[in-house]
Parts: sequence; C-alpha cells; structure tokens
Amino acid sequence: MKLLRSIATSFVVLVTFTGTSLLSDASAGAVTLAAPAATSVTAPLDVTRDRFANNEESLGMSPDGRLLAGSWNDWEFNDGCGFSYSADGGVSWAPETFVPGLTQFTNDPDVPGTGSFEIAGDPAVAYNPKFGTFDVVCQAFNGSPPFAIQLMATTFDPAKASRNADVNFSYGTAVGGAPAWSTPAAVTSGHSNGTQKGSNGQFPDHETIAVDTGRGPGHHFGRLFVTWAEFNGSGRSPINLAYSDDNGRTWTGPIQVSDSGHQFDQDARPSIAPDGTVYVTWVNGPNETSLKNNVVMAAMSTDGGNTWSPSFTAAPIVAPTPGQLPNSQYRVFTDAWSTVDQASGKLVVGYTDEKSGAANVYAVHNLHPGDLSSWSAPVRVKASANQQFFPWLSSAPGGRVDLVFYDRACDSADTRNCVTLASTSDSGQTWGITPLTSRGFDGDQFQACLAFVEPPDCGSFFLGDYIAVASTDSAAQVLWTGNGPHAMDVFSQRVSF
Repeated sequence: MKLLRSIATSFVVLVTFTGTSLLSDASAGAVTLAAPAATSVTAPLDVTRDRFANNEESLGMSPDGRLLAGSWNDWEFNDGCGFSYSADGGVSWAPETFVPGLTQFTNDPDVPGTGSFEIAGDPAVAYNPKFGTFDVVCQAFNGSPPFAIQLMATTFDPAKASRNADVNFSYGTAVGGAPAWSTPAAVTSGHSNGTQKGSNGQFPDHETIAVDTGRGPGHHFGRLFVTWAEFNGSGRSPINLAYSDDNGRTWTGPIQVSDSGHQFDQDARPSIAPDGTVYVTWVNGPNETSLKNNVVMAAMSTDGGNTWSPSFTAAPIVAPTPGQLPNSQYRVFTDAWSTVDQASGKLVVGYTDEKSGAANVYAVHNLHPGDLSSWSAPVRVKASANQQFFPWLSSAPGGRVDLVFYDRACDSADTRNCVTLASTSDSGQTWGITPLTSRGFDGDQFQACLAFVEPPDCGSFFLGDYIAVASTDSAAQVLWTGNGPHAMDVFSQRVSF
C-alpha cells in the first residue's frame, strides 16, 4: 500500500551468461540446479529518472515481448500511479507520465486532474490479447474523512498513444488521456478510518491482476481477474475476487475466495492454468499481527472464478519476516506470489521465510495439476546467509517459470540490495540463477517524500512492497526499484534465453 500524502548508484553491466549451477538447501535434499541458460542480460535502464520517488512496480507484456507497459507508485504532485510504455521490447521507454482519471491532480499544480481522489497507488498491469490493450488497476483513496477508497480499472491502448504528448496528457490529446485511455471504472468501493489494518470500514488492499489468455475449453478468453485482501471493521481480511469480460468497464463480484476458516489474509495472487483453472494464493495467519503459525494458502476455481474450492495449505511459513528489514529503515514482510507452469499445469509458489536465519526465498508446487491437497517439500531457491525479499513470479508459455527478488548476497555487510532472477523448467524443483546487478544500492539513501508538501528529509523510508517480472519463451522482462541520480527510480532489464 502507498503511504499517505502527509527515494545515484551506478550498476555494473552484465553481458553474457551460459547458465549457473548451485546446490539447493540441504534440508530439501542435495540437488544440483540446472539452469534454463540465460544468453544475455541488458544493462539496467533508468525508466523514470525522476526528482521524486517511484516504487512498487507492475509490468505487462504482449505475447511477442514487443509491447511493454509498467506502472508504479509515483510520488510527484499527482501522487498517483506512474506509468510508461515501450514499443521496442524495453530498449527504450516513453517519458514517464501517470494513469489518468484517479487523483485530483496532474504533475502541474496549475493543471487539475480528472479524478476525485487525493492519492492512488498499488498499481497492477496486464496485457489483454483479446482487446490489444493493457489493463491497469490502481487503488485510489482519500487521506481525509470519510476516507473513501475504490479499486479503479482503466485500459491503455498503445496504438492510440503518443509518447511525445504533454506529460499531463498521459500520452493522450488532453488531460484525462483520451483516446489512449478509457474512463476509469470502479471494481469495488469502500471506506476506512485511514489505516490499512484494523480499519473500521472496507479497505481493499494489495490488488493484483491476471488475464485469461487461453482460447480452448475451460477458458474465458480476455477475462480480467482482480484479487485483493478486504480489511474490515471486524479485524478480518478475507481474499476477494472480481472479474470483467469487457476490458474493465463492468465487473462481477466481489466474490470471496478464502473460506470462512481462513480470514486473516494478505497478498492475493491470481493465475490461470492451461486448462482454464483459476488459482489464487495468499499468506494466512491466525490474526493480523501474528508471526506464528503463518502459512501460504491456495484455492482454485473451475468455473471462471464464480465458485471456489476450500482453502488448502501450500507451505508453512516457519519464521515469517518481521516488519523492518535488518540494517535498513524500510519495511518488508513475508511475501507469497505464484504462477502456473504452462507446461506441467502445476501451481508454483515462491515465498520468503527466515527459518534458515536470514530471509530466503523458498518454492513449492502442487504435486498434481488440479489438486491442491498435496505439495512438494520447500526448496530454497538460492541458499544465502544474507537477506532476500520481494519475490515475484511469472510463467512463459513453453514452461519456464521466472522469479525475481532483491538479493543481498552481493554485499558481505548485508546492507545493499542487488537484484536476482531465478528460472526453472521443472515447476520449481530446481532453479538456475542469473544475477541482474552486481553492485548493490543503498535503500536508505533516498526517502519517499512528496516534495511539494514534504521536506526532502521527510523521514518516510519506503522501498515499496514488490517488484515485477513478465515472461515470454525467449525473454524475461524485469522492473525494480533502485537509486537514480535524485531519488528512487524504476529500472528495466531484459534477460534473453
């Protein structure tokens, strides 16, 4: 979740890889990791190069890897969801703008926005092949009474966009973004007391999205799914879902995914199997603050998201990550994200656990497609004595699964953050490692300040809560937060296979 309105390290270019082999966690068995060999890694490209902080990236990519769209928390005057796109596979990106129609502001104090909210964030982006557009969902809310909040959906059409448009036009012809953008529509609405957890209203949080790209039996081609945790006045946060068959204009839902016995949830992640089954995973605990008896959970739907199976435990989280990253001033917590291996049909889940000492990323998969009752033993993706955090997964059509995360193995002092891509071709049983950066950045160098209303040393340290990866058979595209010349910027890299 984005903080309320009230972040220049250089990187070494990595050029060629022929694959990396590591030994997995001994507790999971001594298994040599066989990498899907990366043939090249591009240098980190600063997409935003901004005066103000950008973090919490999401990324959509067309099936051929040519069209990309990214969104992130944007701490400029619009205080909304920043946005850019690429029409050349990430070689270059259009100048940063923002998702229109959400906040009352543009990036110019003298130019009003076309939205009604004070703040927007937590963006989610996916490419929709049925319409040839990018679906974008953002959380928009107010920091003042009555603390209204909505999940807002809109679409971006790169064929109708001008990368040279005025920054306040969002690649359109005027403020509001038309014709490149559709008018935002509400997925779900609520209100709160202005806090994330323990709110006295309905507070949808950490939404993520997926599009059904399949055309065969069991599929709903072009259906857009949105999942989120619904915090409410009862101190509970069940996982909800809504879906749209008309590119986000109208919605069916909310539909509750988590069953009545599992109500303290976060980090809902939808994905679609080759047979059209919809899966959702999340982190569950006995209450909103407990670090004991936490688990990764999963449920599935075989009717396009309308009804859901019981909630199954995919893996125990033996030692959940507490609120603040060691040797840092910004928060982290145990994440669990997932995707479906498009070759095997198995659900692959990556999550963080401190059971080995430092937080490391572990992976599990269900043993049989369509069955959530039995799971593999956890495999440590890259054994390390240093911190790892913010895993995100995506799957290529041919069966490779990619997992990106921050990785402090590059720094013996365990203070600076590098970025690592792990890839598997056997549903997460073995992993190959591709370092994306070799010189880490200091996540405390810049603060997440809105300079128009806060001093540059506002004291808000916030790296965000996630980064992003999208996959084709030939490449993995990654967006992550790092240090630019003036603030935390969004960086892009492409790994070829």
